[in-house]
Amino acid sequence: MPDTRSLADRIAAVQRATPLTDDEHTAAEQLLADMLAAAGRHGVTLADLDWTIDLPGGCVDVIRSKTRRP
Repeated sequence: MPDTRSLADRIAAVQRATPLTDDEHTAAEQLLADMLAAAGRHGVTLADLDWTIDLPGGCVDVIRSKTRRP
């Protein structure tokens, strides 16, 4: 059964020790959308990626590391 959640819902479902700020959530969602657009040019969907990696979680981790670094 395909996952029908929106990208925003997929980002919101990522569990980390501290919650995302609204700006971090927006940035992670935009990063996920951009990465999926690139993957789509190769015929790869989020459902395909879900079999091997946690792309939404990776987007959250990258954005958090960029916004929370000293």
